Amino acid sequence: MKRLLSVTDEFNFDRYPSARILQHRSRILTLLDWTPFDESNATLIAERIQLLAQQQLKPDQVFVAAIDFCWKQRIEIPTYHQLSTVITDSFNIVESSLLNTLSSELREDEKSSLDVLLANPKNHWLPLLGQIKQVNQSLRAKDIQQNVNASRTLRDHFEQFRSIFDELNLNQQATEYYATWVQKATLTQVKQFPNPQKRHLHLLSFIKHQYYFRQDVLMDIFLKSVRTATNGVNKKLAQKEQKTQSERKTAIQTINTSHRNSRHLLDEITRIVRCKDQSDSERMEKIERLIDDYEALQGDIKTEKLQFYEQLLDQHTEGQHYYDTLENQSLRLQRKVSSVLKNLVFDKASSEEPLFAAMTHFQVTDGNVGHSPPLDFLPEKEQDIVAGDTTFRTSLYKILLFQSVADAVRAGKLNLQYSYRYRAIQDYLIPTARWRKERDRLLTLAGLQKFADGASYLAELKTTLESTYQAVNGRFGEGNNTYLSVDDSGYAKVSTPGTSFSEDGYNGTLLKENGIVPILRVLRDINRTSDFTRYFKHLSPKHHKLKPNVETVLAGIMGMGCNIGIDKLSQISVGINESTLKNTVNWCFSLKNIQAANNVIIGQIDKLALSNAFQKYPDQLHTSSDGRKVNVGVDSLHASYSFKYFGKDKGVTMYTFIDERHALFHSTVISASDREAAYVIDGLMQNEVVKSDIHSTDTHGFSEAIFTATHMIDTAFAPRFKKIGEQRLYGFSSKSTYQRRGYSIVPSRTINRKLILKNWDDILRFMATIKLRYSSASQLFKRLSSYAKDHPLYRALKEFGRIIKSQFILTYYDDVELRQRIEKQLNKVELANRFSAAVFFANNQEFQVGTKEEQEIATACKVLMQNAIVLWNYLYLSQRLSSTADPDDRQDMLEAITSGSIIAWAHVNMQGEYDFTRPAANDDVFDMAKILALKLG
Repeated sequence: MKRLLSVTDEFNFDRYPSARILQHRSRILTLLDWTPFDESNATLIAERIQLLAQQQLKPDQVFVAAIDFCWKQRIEIPTYHQLSTVITDSFNIVESSLLNTLSSELREDEKSSLDVLLANPKNHWLPLLGQIKQVNQSLRAKDIQQNVNASRTLRDHFEQFRSIFDELNLNQQATEYYATWVQKATLTQVKQFPNPQKRHLHLLSFIKHQYYFRQDVLMDIFLKSVRTATNGVNKKLAQKEQKTQSERKTAIQTINTSHRNSRHLLDEITRIVRCKDQSDSERMEKIERLIDDYEALQGDIKTEKLQFYEQLLDQHTEGQHYYDTLENQSLRLQRKVSSVLKNLVFDKASSEEPLFAAMTHFQVTDGNVGHSPPLDFLPEKEQDIVAGDTTFRTSLYKILLFQSVADAVRAGKLNLQYSYRYRAIQDYLIPTARWRKERDRLLTLAGLQKFADGASYLAELKTTLESTYQAVNGRFGEGNNTYLSVDDSGYAKVSTPGTSFSEDGYNGTLLKENGIVPILRVLRDINRTSDFTRYFKHLSPKHHKLKPNVETVLAGIMGMGCNIGIDKLSQISVGINESTLKNTVNWCFSLKNIQAANNVIIGQIDKLALSNAFQKYPDQLHTSSDGRKVNVGVDSLHASYSFKYFGKDKGVTMYTFIDERHALFHSTVISASDREAAYVIDGLMQNEVVKSDIHSTDTHGFSEAIFTATHMIDTAFAPRFKKIGEQRLYGFSSKSTYQRRGYSIVPSRTINRKLILKNWDDILRFMATIKLRYSSASQLFKRLSSYAKDHPLYRALKEFGRIIKSQFILTYYDDVELRQRIEKQLNKVELANRFSAAVFFANNQEFQVGTKEEQEIATACKVLMQNAIVLWNYLYLSQRLSSTADPDDRQDMLEAITSGSIIAWAHVNMQGEYDFTRPAANDDVFDMAKILALKLG
């Protein structure tokens, strides 16, 4: 580089003329194939920053994202002043635009309607705003009605301001930001806005956010209630089945006996009648004797009993008992969900017409469906059963309608109009009109330019996949892959030698040598090195000067991260004010703040030479993720039943991401019934400090569509399959073509190129939506997967993912080191889950909060504590290494340390300290004389 720039070692920067600086900068950019920061690129960067500002990200996050964007686009990094100016201007432009819109569009009567939310209504001590803030997490009928009433109130306000919402055009992130402020604020704080337009902006955002959120809540209640009712019906049928099993057996035996007797009588009578050798009187006499014998045989079987047995078997064979049981359960379910269904707003354009018509009829008639409601959504058999022979079975109709609505919502055939989680898939994607108009620019902003031409990109993948088949089969055929075997049916098996990985061992021993360390000391030590508590800022720093002290922040982290609870921790702690602690947690413990604090700890881990010694390759970071089931000890709409994990209780899944340096860089809490695969991309994209090059999960984190998404965000997906040989391989040519080449490992199916190319533009739009944070990957994948095989985009995503999956499986067969790395990395995340249980120890490790937001904040605090312990362990072991003077001893120690895990916690006291100092004599708590003298009655 010195030669290319004509620079000598004796170069004097004081004599570096500005013209030469510009010349050298231009040459450096050319050599590195970067573009200069010119007017065109400045506009592109400003556009990217504007998108982030609209999402109300914090300025420092936008700054980092802008620099990352420049690196990916190979654009010269602007100066700090240039970037900060653009960021400041973007935030001011966004807010000014919103306030100007309100100034011109909001009428005086509408302003008054907003301010009514802050006033105390008649006959109620709580202002209307306070009444609609809290969501009741119970599924009891009276508690459900509270949520319905709140949703009605919000609907009335939402309808009044719908045109204003259209003018503001706030995205989801910005809406949530302003709404969260109102949610946390007291009535006085909301009233104290010096600018009334800002107050109205916050209140409007609260109304919109809460209405969307409440629609989701009502749908959650509806789905859970219908499922509970259906499970109750099935349980009753199973109990009835068990109870009547012997009775049916007796019925079958009795009816069979009666049938044999009748058949024998008929056969004998037929034989006698057809006998020509006897007179009529002789034949009649024999027939009468046969009848007498038959009546004697049938004497033990009463006619009434035979009829009862026949009816019992008729019910069993026709399924009538199922519908009777369903009908009996209907009234109870109606009391819970009729009002819920009446207040859900469905989207006609994206919903199936027959069911939409039936549901609309139910809403319009206020649940009084009459005797001829729409029946077309039901199968013909059920239509006949509901119509009945003489009377329309209204209760049965309603519960069948409820079940049909629930099934259709889960399948994406019935969608809500105003919702975060139950809209049609197209509503989550970048709008079609904008995509068609700005496709190329959006692909550039999303870093997806190389995928623009689907046909040429598939051609590249075909070449790569074909060469991989050739290489893997060549090594196997030559006997150079002794860990792979293929049986006669083509089933492949691999064996993987174990690694020397030790979960604790040497590191645990070293860490315990200095005694047991209180968790509070660990947090204090790490805060002194990283100052992570500075990120616990007030939600609205422009309007509040609260800066919590360090001890209060640490108390909040421990109260939630250890699952002790804020109330209890303040009561058992010295030096903590309960009111101050609650206020700090309310305003400063946002998920973004905790994640920012986590990021600075991870940044400290990244700076340590010892942490990087755990990375197999310096230019390739391997990460993994896994879930841990956790019970929820309170009412929670977010929790779900799973007998396998929780018995009769409910719970959720803590889903955690970790890299090979043992840094936990992302966490979320999902329903225990959700598939983990939908959340993999969120974890890889929603962090700012870890760029995963390879990511591993177990089977629960795998889907073929995830292979597509990880490929397009430049992360190699490397899951662990329980039975790798059962995974189908795909190729661009037919199976026979590969067999003719003498290959042992051949694809079982051919890639459907037409399907991929036909939907290629939708695939790009789908990925651009994720990368530009228009919607989260979990939102898209959860909604899209509910369509199952019916949606062409989902089929195309899976088909493209099969190419990438096949490439991975072939590499997995051939690369024993890769298999070892995957196993080792998944061992780390499994160890991290046990570590999680040790930190989250209180209240029997059961969540004591019911909402998803509260559970995620508690989980983020727990992860912060885990990372703090990991960093403390690194610092302690690094100090031991630096204190070891002999190079050979140091090398031996380093090898011993890196063969184990830094995740160790036996040396950390999570549960506080006990004071056994002798109390003074006058410190007695109980007055025994008074207690013993107490007379009752």
